Amino acid sequence: MTSKNAKQVVYRYNGVQSSDEIEFDRYGENPTPIQGSLVNRNGKSWKVVGVMTEVSSDGSIPIERIFLTDQM
Repeated sequence: MTSKNAKQVVYRYNGVQSSDEIEFDRYGENPTPIQGSLVNRNGKSWKVVGVMTEVSSDGSIPIERIFLTDQM
C-alpha cells in the first residue's frame, strides 16, 4: 500500500538522459530540493539546476524530476 503523498523521483545527471536514476518515495518523506541547493548522491555533491513535477501517465502518483550538475 502506498501513501497519498507517494512520488517517483528521477535524478538526471549533467543532462544525460541515460543517467536517470529512479527512486520511489512511498510515503513522500523526502523533501524536494530547491534549485541552487546541493545534494549528495552516490558519494558526490551535485548542484540542483532544476526541478520539474509532472503527473504519471496513469495519473496515480506525481513524478518529480531533479536535474543535477557537477559543475559548481
